[in-house]
Amino acid sequence: MNSQVKEKWIAALRSGEYEQGDGKLRTRKGYCCLGVLCDLYSKENAWDWEFRGDDETIHLPMDYWYFDEESEFLPISVMEWSGLKTNCPEVNVNTDAYEGDYDLIANLNDAGYSFDALSNIIEEQL
Repeated sequence: MNSQVKEKWIAALRSGEYEQGDGKLRTRKGYCCLGVLCDLYSKENAWDWEFRGDDETIHLPMDYWYFDEESEFLPISVMEWSGLKTNCPEVNVNTDAYEGDYDLIANLNDAGYSFDALSNIIEEQL
């Protein structure tokens, strides 16, 4: 991962500027950790989020935004900018709080890992 982008991502996750959400990159509730990375890209590259409203396919009132045609994982533009090789990095989570060895970082976000905990994982593993 690009070290400068990584530092910005960690700082943003720890800043308290972003409310944490789950299930999508960005919702009314907040941002997934990957959504925070997309938002950093948007600020540096003048790329706007596109609001698309409720997800009627799952019949739940969950308003959300798309970023470069993606709503759940990193678009190629953000992957290339950040130097990540995948749209959702897999990390080692072999801890007492989690029973698996590896999982996607978005799954950890959705499982309730705090932005602070996720920033530590990013700092150590990506």
